[in-house]
This record gives sequence, C-alpha cells and structure tokens, in this order.
Amino acid sequence: MKRRYGRAAAALALVALTGAACGGGEDDAGAAGGGSSATLTASEFKWDPTSLSVAAGGTIEVTNEDDAKHNVTVEEAGIDEDVDPNGSVSVDVGDAEPGSYDFVCEYHPDTMKGTLEVTE
Repeated sequence: MKRRYGRAAAALALVALTGAACGGGEDDAGAAGGGSSATLTASEFKWDPTSLSVAAGGTIEVTNEDDAKHNVTVEEAGIDEDVDPNGSVSVDVGDAEPGSYDFVCEYHPDTMKGTLEVTE
C-alpha cells in the first residue's frame, strides 16, 4: 500500500511540474494582460474584455470582428487608433504612466468602453 501512495505522490508531483512548465511567462499576459501585451476584441459592438492590464511600453493587439469600423481611444494616454472592419491593429501603449485609464470606441461610445490598467 505504501508503494501505491508513493506512486500517487510521484504522479501528482509530475503533474504539478508539468503544469508549471507549461504556464506562461511574464510576457504571456493573455486577454486580461499584466505583461507586455494584451488582447482586445471588438465583436457585436462590444469590447472583450472590458478590463485590460498591460505594462508601460507594451502593446494591445486589437481585433475587429465586426463589419463596421471601430476605434480605440485612451485620451489621457494619447492613444487614438482606428480598426478597420474585420481587421486588426497593434496599439502601442508607449510612455503611458502606470495607472488606470478609460478606453472607448469613439464611434460607439455607449456600448464599447472599458478600463486599461497600465502597470510598471
């Protein structure tokens, strides 16, 4: 019986190590962000997600899945980028100071707005 628990413990350790090895690094931020890049998608005249986090100097990869032009504006950070229908752009966060900023599509401000957190 001890041998079975030993094997089970070894298997669990292997699973834990494999999961840690497959985990993303600091730059692999995913949609919510926090690393050097984040992803933002326009679909059905809504942003997904509505809350982003990206490091200062990072980028936001914006995809427009709609048949209408959209725009990403973060006024306080000097960001103003159009995104063509069914297109994509890479938006440079640039020298934005760490902090919380509102973002909006200037063409559809009632349904397309969110918050960008710029981290150090």
